[in-house]
Amino acid sequence: MSKEDMSKPSKKEIIYPVDTANFRWIRERGAVYVDKTRYIPQLTEVGKYYFLARPRRFGKSLFLDTMAEYFSGNKELFKGLAIDRLHPEEWETFPVIRLNMSGASFLKPLDLTGHILSQLEFIGKDLGLSVGEKTASSFFSELILETYKKTGREAVILIDEYDAPLSSAIGKPELQENYREQLHGLYSVLKNAEPYIHFCFLTGVTRYGKVSVFSGLNNLNDITFNNAFAGICGITESELHEYYDPGVEMLAGTLKTTKEEIYEKLKFNYDGYHFSSSLVDVYNPYCINHVFSKREFEDYWCQSGVPTILSKSLMQSDFDIEKLNGKKVPESELSDLSIYNTNPVSLFYQTGYLTLKAYEARRQRYTLGYPNREVEASIMRNILKVYTHASDNRQGAVYDMEDALEEGDAEGFVKLMKAFLADIPNQLHKYEARYENYYHTIFYCLTTLMGLDVEAEYSTSEGFIDMLVKTADFIYIIELKINGTAEDAMAQIEEKHYAAPFAADSRKLVKIGLGFSTETHNITSSLIR
Repeated sequence: MSKEDMSKPSKKEIIYPVDTANFRWIRERGAVYVDKTRYIPQLTEVGKYYFLARPRRFGKSLFLDTMAEYFSGNKELFKGLAIDRLHPEEWETFPVIRLNMSGASFLKPLDLTGHILSQLEFIGKDLGLSVGEKTASSFFSELILETYKKTGREAVILIDEYDAPLSSAIGKPELQENYREQLHGLYSVLKNAEPYIHFCFLTGVTRYGKVSVFSGLNNLNDITFNNAFAGICGITESELHEYYDPGVEMLAGTLKTTKEEIYEKLKFNYDGYHFSSSLVDVYNPYCINHVFSKREFEDYWCQSGVPTILSKSLMQSDFDIEKLNGKKVPESELSDLSIYNTNPVSLFYQTGYLTLKAYEARRQRYTLGYPNREVEASIMRNILKVYTHASDNRQGAVYDMEDALEEGDAEGFVKLMKAFLADIPNQLHKYEARYENYYHTIFYCLTTLMGLDVEAEYSTSEGFIDMLVKTADFIYIIELKINGTAEDAMAQIEEKHYAAPFAADSRKLVKIGLGFSTETHNITSSLIR
């Protein structure tokens, strides 16, 4: 394919960039590239210092690489793209200094020091600079100044995954504080060297408080929640149809279905992300490219790694997992993640496991929820693994429970649940004393993983049902009494008239009362009506 027409690959042989964020590689091979270059003038012609937070594998690194090629003046790579039409004249070039804060094992303070210095020294070789006894921040400052002296041009600074060292040290306060101090010193250079910087763009997954990391850089423009940049990373609905329609057609042929059904399945599994109050739908690009490359649907993003810190943060805070989906929060609660106080709500949002579902302008408040089924199921599996040490091969037990409920076998469901709980290692039961909702969380994760319609703390006019599960033919009201009896649980169901809201439903209603003992760590009694 000629460089004059690299905007779209041929229909016969479509290349999907599943394992690269290299703009040049994508363009020279004619791989699918969702054109984001229209955002570059929006950034460069208005401001100078920018920050953007997005979940992992959402295209941040690719966008930085695209900007690096743009500022380097490699115009041939942009033939047919938006910026080629917006700026057909020759481009002004600038030296690029690019740092990536991820890709190292941050286990001790010197790991971060060495990681930064090795990158800076590599960039400084052409200038004849050597580190010597310099600190990372002093060498960074010298590199920017010497770049200007040699080229006569201000530098473009691109920093990817600025927060990786801080996030890797969550749960290790002393190490995290050391990393915070090192990064604070490094990023302070950006303010002090402003006369020699043309443009600066930083990305990350989390948004740690500006005071703790970016103190002094008060002109940093945070576009994370900006409506104008809601689609800067990821794939919007219109982009999916524009760039992936040939792939949808081929996938429909492979799976012997229709294009409409493929689009519906893509939306169900990989859509649902919103990054501003505009609530523009954004698909996960990592998953989309893998689906079309492998021609099958899987949980690609979650298979690439679910940080256990998410589940551990729930334990440390004793936050009810049931309340994550539908949680209402002000933007301020999502904006800053303190290294001293890890809020599970902001952590789940910033890492992409919760997203914006609705916005109340009057109260400036967001409603959060799981983006899609892939993410919800993945986080439930991860929580269950941390809470119970359940291995992946025990997923079969979950399917058996699902079958029992769908077939109306409530006794079989209880029996399977008891067997599952009996396998929890004894050392994990220490959590029951510290976390009141420990077992409720386990029950909630199990029933959610079944893929059924599950609601925890279902509100009625007289109280809250612990667990409401709906199948095609049955409705289950489940009440769990910790250190109580099944009779107590059933009495509450009857006295609070929990069945009343479903009297007109044609499905069969089943009431399950469970007594649970923290001495035996299992269900001790059950009543089914």
